[in-house]
Amino acid sequence: MAAGPPHTHPLVVPKPIGGCRAARVNDLFCPRGAQPAPPKALGGIAAPPAPMALHLAGCGDGPRRVSMLPSPKAGAVAMPPAPPRRAVLLAAGLMAAPWTARAQAPTAQYPTRPVRMIIPGAAGSGMDVMGRIMAQGLSDLWGQPVVVENRVGAGGTIGNDLLAKAPRDGYTIGVVNSSSLAIAPAIMPDVPYDPLTAFAPLGLGAANDCALAVRTASPFHSVADVVAAARAQPGRLNWASAGSGSSTHMAGELFRLTAEVDIVHVPYRGSPPAITDLLGGQVDMTFNTINALVGGVRQGQIRALATTGRGRDPALPDVPSFAEVGYPAYEASGWLGFAAPAGTPRETVAAIAAAISRVCQQPGYREVISNAGMRPQALGAVEFTAFLPVEINRWRDVARRSGARLD
Repeated sequence: MAAGPPHTHPLVVPKPIGGCRAARVNDLFCPRGAQPAPPKALGGIAAPPAPMALHLAGCGDGPRRVSMLPSPKAGAVAMPPAPPRRAVLLAAGLMAAPWTARAQAPTAQYPTRPVRMIIPGAAGSGMDVMGRIMAQGLSDLWGQPVVVENRVGAGGTIGNDLLAKAPRDGYTIGVVNSSSLAIAPAIMPDVPYDPLTAFAPLGLGAANDCALAVRTASPFHSVADVVAAARAQPGRLNWASAGSGSSTHMAGELFRLTAEVDIVHVPYRGSPPAITDLLGGQVDMTFNTINALVGGVRQGQIRALATTGRGRDPALPDVPSFAEVGYPAYEASGWLGFAAPAGTPRETVAAIAAAISRVCQQPGYREVISNAGMRPQALGAVEFTAFLPVEINRWRDVARRSGARLD
């Protein structure tokens, strides 16, 4: 990872005692963030209670060669005899032990070889777009390749299961999302991992809101039109999702509960076939991700009636949110993030999370995410860890109340 800005660190050097000067220290290394050890006894002479501080500038950029203390004054008492090299090593060992220990930590050189990134979505999907731009950003930061591997199937659980079972050495990370970590455990009886214990969250990278949409030839021009028709003929209208257990599925289920309407779920294998059948008139409406719908909206083929986020989505600024059209409690945002297998060393997790956070702040990353119809996010590892159980409980409650299951 890139070196931080220059820092100034205090280096403790014992005062002369009874005319005796402290040993000269050469070739002392000062890693960034190190703290000096308290002075100790040296050569049988007790260290003084009040040390003298000497400052080294620029230690954050790497090793500095240091030669300290003036020549002894006349009449000074010499230190107990020791070869120069021994004196150097002795002083360095006593005063800089914490620094050298930190310099040898595993994360100091991480990564030293290529890193694997598992993406549990198809090429061109929102997960794939986010994962690949992040892989590029991490590779630029680390100077090591980040190799992308798409593992598709079962709403992302196949790829995430592979991630959960990967070696815990920091060299396998992966994309996770609301479908695979929060929704699947609520509606799938045999999810092969525990989302709260199988992963080490690294951070969120994007939000992927959905929208309720119809083809432009549809008689529905607003959410109110849909609700009125659904209440007039319960069970007649249907809606397409990108698949059972997806965020689009649960967005529709939450709408059914909130608006108290009876509309029939028609799951598809991904967004493209669902949108194709919407345009062909095989289904009445769809709850789908904005990044999948935005092209059709801009081309005049699709009419978006409302978005599922807390506010308007930047990709569809003219489309109101559900809160704006009379459903203030409705909110169903999908999210995408990154995780490592649980048990990955804490220091390595912190290093990866910090790198991911840096990439999330870069204008190039944010531009790619926005152009794909998603909202850039930069939620850190700690916040993501706290957020995950809240999301799991939320969608478990929606599944219980709606009766949602895998179709």
